[in-house]
Amino acid sequence: MKKVLVVGATGLLGRHAVAAIADSADVVTASRTGSMVDVDITDPESIEAMYAGLGSVDAVICVAGMVPFVQWKEATGEDWAIGVASKLMGQVNLVRIGAPFMADDGCFTLTTGVLAQHPMPGSSIATTVNCAIEGFVRSASLEIGRGIRVNAVSPGWIAETLAGMGMDPTPGLPAAEVAGKYREILESADDGVVIPAMRT
Repeated sequence: MKKVLVVGATGLLGRHAVAAIADSADVVTASRTGSMVDVDITDPESIEAMYAGLGSVDAVICVAGMVPFVQWKEATGEDWAIGVASKLMGQVNLVRIGAPFMADDGCFTLTTGVLAQHPMPGSSIATTVNCAIEGFVRSASLEIGRGIRVNAVSPGWIAETLAGMGMDPTPGLPAAEVAGKYREILESADDGVVIPAMRT
């Protein structure tokens, strides 16, 4: 079985991503706490230590990364720095630092989001970060070499998240269905693509 590292495995989407591939992969879970491996994706040294401890992997799925949702006039420099350091550079560094540990023809799958294409008030940080991730995926896939693929899943609203916010979950897609897109990418030959995962 292929060794697949799932980063952000304790979150809602992470748990479902693990379940989606558990029958076809040797899954290693990673998150800040509560997983097989502890990692802080905002800290390059933590990422380096994780890979050094794991050795070679066949695929990495990242469903980690935090972005503040703050109205434009209230967003501080710290809010912007958090979004860039966590969801953007955290994922970039998972690929950059992880590439030497990735097996030939392996696959990195990152996470962006619908706000890249459909911004809304309060989403300036998230929209900027998500657009940057999508640009990174398309460019890194051209340069990384050794047949290593780099893709992303772009979730829309997740039904369970909407329900947790006291909103109608109907417009959202269940987390299990979103997680199925990560498995699809692992089993495909896609490279440099962003796969939408939202209700149509």
